[in-house]
Amino acid sequence: MIPSLPQDKANHFFYGALIFLAALAIFRRPDVAYGLVVLAAVGKEALDWLSNMRAVKAGLMPTHGVEFLDAFATCAGGAVPLIARMI
Repeated sequence: MIPSLPQDKANHFFYGALIFLAALAIFRRPDVAYGLVVLAAVGKEALDWLSNMRAVKAGLMPTHGVEFLDAFATCAGGAVPLIARMI
């Protein structure tokens, strides 16, 4: 059976790969490109968390899910072209 990813995780995976490839094209250094993937993954979840805290403080419902697995999926997406490049 072929495993499937939830749409949200698949989006994170796709954008991780896209960020890596774009950064690699610009900087020509895989370490810098993957560092930007990690920064984007962690930064996105941190911004979502801050947004949720502001919403709660204002008496509103949080609007973003904050999940470690989202950041992991983004990093995994960036790791695929990184590993392919290393091979």
